[in-house]
Amino acid sequence: MKTWRRYEEYLLTGEWHVHTNYTDGRNSVFEICERARELGIPLLAFTEHVRRELTYDFNDFLSDIDRARGEFPELIILSGVEAKVLPDCGLDVEDEVIKQVDYPIFAFHSFPRNKELYVRCLKKAIKNRYVNAWAHPGLFLRKTGFSLTVDELEEIFNLMRKHDVLLEINRRYGLPEKEWANIASEMGVKIVRGGDVHRVEDLKRSRE
Repeated sequence: MKTWRRYEEYLLTGEWHVHTNYTDGRNSVFEICERARELGIPLLAFTEHVRRELTYDFNDFLSDIDRARGEFPELIILSGVEAKVLPDCGLDVEDEVIKQVDYPIFAFHSFPRNKELYVRCLKKAIKNRYVNAWAHPGLFLRKTGFSLTVDELEEIFNLMRKHDVLLEINRRYGLPEKEWANIASEMGVKIVRGGDVHRVEDLKRSRE
């Protein structure tokens, strides 16, 4: 069972996409938790950027999350990673890392301008047994000018429903497009709130 299923009631009230100063965020795990407590946000998922060759101590990151769980018992605090999809259709993360976190998500960052390859790798990422969500969905397409047909979207969303993968509503980039969200909802794909938080000021209550 994917981790998000245990916390399904918080999909739209929690904050499921947070980065810290371990990578490109400004604040620590503890500063983010303190602000979430002040705002009444019930759940935080720390989805730190990863690569197969890490530039920081991932065990230290996990230790901070464990400590935060003790200091902020009123919060649900999940460990996670945001792994980018590679041109070989793998994820840029070591198996031992993705296996030990609660909430792995995938995203497209740098990637060849090849729509056929993109779709093929997207489908493979969705089938990965560990991933819980597709982060900032459609950002690569926005940057390249490519688009997906309704038939292609329906095939992708069918896969997401089958493999229990969430579609992230990413506040930072205003994604996915409204049409995508509507089709996904009609097809039974669950939606998750992802602010793509990089500093405490990015944290918002769910109604904002």
